[in-house]
Amino acid sequence: MTDSTGLARRGLLLALSAALWLAGCSGAGQPPATAVPKPAASAAPTAAASSPGAASSPAGAAAAPGAGVTPVAASVKAGSIFALTDSPMILALERGYFQEVGINLDVQQFQSIVNMIPLLSTNQLDVAFDGASSAGFFNAIGRGIDIKMVANQGIAQGSSDERPYYAIVASKQLADAGRVRRVGDLRGLPVNVLAEGSLAQLLVGLALAQDGLTLADVDQQQLAMPDTLAGLQNGSIAGSFFLEPFITLGRQQGTVEVLVNAERLAPGREITDVFYASGFAQNRPVGNNFVVAYLRGVRDYLRIFFENQDDRATAVAQLVKHLAVKEPALYERMGLPYFNPDGHINTADIRAQQDWYVSQGQVQQPIDVDRVVDNSYADYALSILGPYRP
Repeated sequence: MTDSTGLARRGLLLALSAALWLAGCSGAGQPPATAVPKPAASAAPTAAASSPGAASSPAGAAAAPGAGVTPVAASVKAGSIFALTDSPMILALERGYFQEVGINLDVQQFQSIVNMIPLLSTNQLDVAFDGASSAGFFNAIGRGIDIKMVANQGIAQGSSDERPYYAIVASKQLADAGRVRRVGDLRGLPVNVLAEGSLAQLLVGLALAQDGLTLADVDQQQLAMPDTLAGLQNGSIAGSFFLEPFITLGRQQGTVEVLVNAERLAPGREITDVFYASGFAQNRPVGNNFVVAYLRGVRDYLRIFFENQDDRATAVAQLVKHLAVKEPALYERMGLPYFNPDGHINTADIRAQQDWYVSQGQVQQPIDVDRVVDNSYADYALSILGPYRP
């Protein structure tokens, strides 16, 4: 690969990934984008027996579901932004796990969860991946939108301080000059929070609080990540919330200095979750089977990327077919998201996130989180798959 080709690919990667995370976490409304069918969806295997993914699954991959699963033929429409947190879903799709339980899964690509919510709330979509808790999400539920949060899709756990999946970072130029060595040094400086009412803003707020500061003590900016990367490079942005692959790319460019692994700010924090439309949630047999298939993908992913079991190269090849991160070598260098292998959503953390938005005046009418989170689908999957054993 030539340098120019690599830079072009990285530029595309940055643009795509920035749009995904920024929009997915933002509480601000955005104009809906037309859903684009996932290019590889039509190439997904149509039956488990003839599935190339299922036939070529590594020997240590998750065992087939037990006799307790009764396949139910169903066509399911899902939306996804195809971020790194969609890796387990992609593995489950590629390996034929949805087909094995009778589900023909049609996944369409969206700019953000914001664009999926109107379709989900009117049952035009059955399932939404990449559902992020935000001020906008809690306010939408408070206005009567009926959506269920049914499975974890990313949790603050598993990454090292050397390779965080998401972090609070500083301009390396300012760090090398001794101006910013810790979060408290960001007082009075421009700090990117991506969007008002977002998980990114929440995490920046928590990091500042650890050094006795508040968001009011910094000059909050709301920038897309490509603009942030340029700002960190020239010093016009002092700090920012960042996530992979931006952290690794910024380090390679000598632009980024990690101040705090954001997982340390709130261990066990929910990053994103799987959402069900109200109509699909009532179809209990298919809804249960969906989480069984999804959790098999989660467990394959964890065994491969966190337990170093099975065929990593095969899994990476399956992921690069669908994700914006196209360079296989990056999967060896990036911090990767972790998932709850039992699928349960941390309800207490969802409440804590809502409490923070209330404290900031971004949510006026708190919702009853227990009416939105439904872990019974994950309970069913656990009854079939059993507890996770690395």
